[in-house]
Amino acid sequence: MLVSLMRKTIIFYFLFLYLYFDGYSQQDPYFSSYSFNPVIINTSLSSFEEKNYATAIYRNQWTGYSSYSSSNLSYFKGGSPVTKLLTVVLKDKKKKLSFGANIIDDELGPKSTFEIKPFISFNKKISNSILSLSLSPSFGNQTLNFDQFIFVDKTDPFNIQGKETEWQPDFDIGFSYLGNQFLLSLSINHLLTPSFNFGIPGLINRTDITYNILSKYSLEIDRDLTIEPYLLLRSDLSSFTFDISGLATYKDRFKVGTSYRHNEAVILFLGYSLLKQNKLHLGYAFDYVIKNVNAKSTASNEILIRYDLPMPQVKKPIRTPRFIY
Repeated sequence: MLVSLMRKTIIFYFLFLYLYFDGYSQQDPYFSSYSFNPVIINTSLSSFEEKNYATAIYRNQWTGYSSYSSSNLSYFKGGSPVTKLLTVVLKDKKKKLSFGANIIDDELGPKSTFEIKPFISFNKKISNSILSLSLSPSFGNQTLNFDQFIFVDKTDPFNIQGKETEWQPDFDIGFSYLGNQFLLSLSINHLLTPSFNFGIPGLINRTDITYNILSKYSLEIDRDLTIEPYLLLRSDLSSFTFDISGLATYKDRFKVGTSYRHNEAVILFLGYSLLKQNKLHLGYAFDYVIKNVNAKSTASNEILIRYDLPMPQVKKPIRTPRFIY
């Protein structure tokens, strides 16, 4: 019954988005190793983490790409997009409350974005399932380097020198459901739709509300091997994209998986855990671009390092006849 429910859910979301939307403009940075650190997709998923941890990710998208050359007409000078992420997840003693932050530094041509996104997540157990809610107020900036733009018309009003930086608040919310084997989550991001004009009247650079739906099914082949198919859908209600992924975990130490990102790339990711109790985890993802290969480099590379932090200990009461009074 659970497999049937998952199949119907996936088909419904896929058909809905396919019928109504036909593309998706990348507004937030993508991470191919999201299955290793799902809190970057939806902070309410932190409720289902068993450990405290810190994760650092470095992503170089379209490695080796250059937007400007003597033989290539371009509107700005810049290299391949680079994104850096630090995620910290902490839990209280009873694991009812999770909190932490995602800190993102994203460089995309002449525009760079820096965000500090703290979050708090609450969970409630209902029968054999867990429901989770997260709230994530955030504060971030966008910086535009006008020196990197190439203006055909030198009198263009946007042809100003130097950099302009603007700060804006924002807010995300997340919901998640976890059953025995099935996970389903929805996050709604950029509820405040922050807009950046960099001090230029008439310039509108608005961040639209986006919706992320992530589902996963865990299939235990035997005591050593687990296989997990994922479906990730992203939309701003005018366009969409999706990732279909599969991850295999062997003895809780070695991970290997593959993914297809709609109209973008096929992806291979590997992971290996080290130290006692697998406290240190190393991951790597390789994207091979299959769409618009003439406009960008064909490979993206992503490196992940995760370290499990100490957990708070719950002191058990000591019961003895000596202290009955």
